[in-house]
Amino acid sequence: MKLPAAAASLIILLQSRVQAGVGAFISPLSSQVAFSSTVTGTFSHKNDGKGTNGSAPFVSKATLSSNDLNLDSSEILQAARAAKSITTNSIHISSFGSIPYVDTSMLTKKSQHRVVFVLGGPGAGKGTQSEKIVNNYKCIHLSVGELLRDERQRGDKSPHAELIESCLVAGKIVPVEISLNLLRNAMDNAYQDAKNGKGNTYGAPIFLVDGFPRNFDNLSGWTREMPEYAAVIGSLVYDCPIDVLEKRILSRAETSGRSDDNLESARKRFQTFQKQTMPVVRALEEVERMEVKEKGMGMIHIQHISGQGTVDEVWDATQTAMNEFIRNDVLTANAQLINAIDERKVDIYRELCSNEFLKGNGDSLAVERKFNEYELLDTNSKSEISNASVEVQDGTKVIVSYDRLVKDTNEKTIAEFRESRVWSHESKGWTCIHFVRKPLSEA
Repeated sequence: MKLPAAAASLIILLQSRVQAGVGAFISPLSSQVAFSSTVTGTFSHKNDGKGTNGSAPFVSKATLSSNDLNLDSSEILQAARAAKSITTNSIHISSFGSIPYVDTSMLTKKSQHRVVFVLGGPGAGKGTQSEKIVNNYKCIHLSVGELLRDERQRGDKSPHAELIESCLVAGKIVPVEISLNLLRNAMDNAYQDAKNGKGNTYGAPIFLVDGFPRNFDNLSGWTREMPEYAAVIGSLVYDCPIDVLEKRILSRAETSGRSDDNLESARKRFQTFQKQTMPVVRALEEVERMEVKEKGMGMIHIQHISGQGTVDEVWDATQTAMNEFIRNDVLTANAQLINAIDERKVDIYRELCSNEFLKGNGDSLAVERKFNEYELLDTNSKSEISNASVEVQDGTKVIVSYDRLVKDTNEKTIAEFRESRVWSHESKGWTCIHFVRKPLSEA
């Protein structure tokens, strides 16, 4: 089968790293995929606010301290302690080849949503960057502000339209019960649409929740009502000064038609963001710090991104931040796949591989033949993984490489090789579409 140019480029890239001794067929990739070298890298999440290779920070530092904002540190700490369950008990810290990651396997089993909060002042670029994330990472974007405005447009058909209108114009925050109800319904509907094949179908998507939580009441409401439905795995916080925001709001007002796109409303909303939302950001950062202290790594990761640059400059930083989130899902899938191979769980193996990779529609006989031919190295063996690395090719294609030692029940090494697997975000979630191996002695 002739591969599309983008797919062929990816295979050439992979084979240049690991000259294949054993391989498997790759599924056809979309010819529209354009791999970006700017987001390729080996990840090592250290929770230090630096780039993934320990380079200079790609994210902005918070522009104001708690003292500058007159924030009550005791109130922030209290809110953080109350919000610890925001990550739910469905995720935990694990390690793959010495790379620590957040294991998200139970979220899929429990059909719980993955959520990243997108926060920033009015005009900070949340909507623009969210649109680019959706296009490149196939996430689902839900703007609480848009949900509220849509509900307001329903007029007499909505019991909340008048209250929402008065809050938006005055720059005040809508009661949390209204926002959460609209958000939960939208998440469930979007998830079902994807599951039923409407639009782009991508399993286990990340939901970008734009403009929430805006205050401690929002955070408390989420912690009280949402952990059963969703786990918050992080937040993108776009930092931008008021003078830049005002210019953007005035420019946007020329075409947006929004009643709150004026200087007076913008300044009120910015003040509300600084006084009410920034303390929430500090509380979420404190949750991460507590997790790092307790577990060595945060299950939630708060990333500040400078919103002052051009759209492309901000997008570069946004991609780097998003790559850390998808890395967790990919490493979770790769670890599950290795365990399925070691434990001879062919059904799990089938779920983690694309049908094209399995050379068929995933029927049991075809899967078993594939498994026995390429994966079964011994009837009773276990794998040891080391020296792992992750390379993100784009928002839906990732390569995981690692040294793999296969030992029998007597701890005798029966095989050792460098293995690389290509993962693609598809209808079943992250699935393996190709792998190559080379003996370690030749690596």
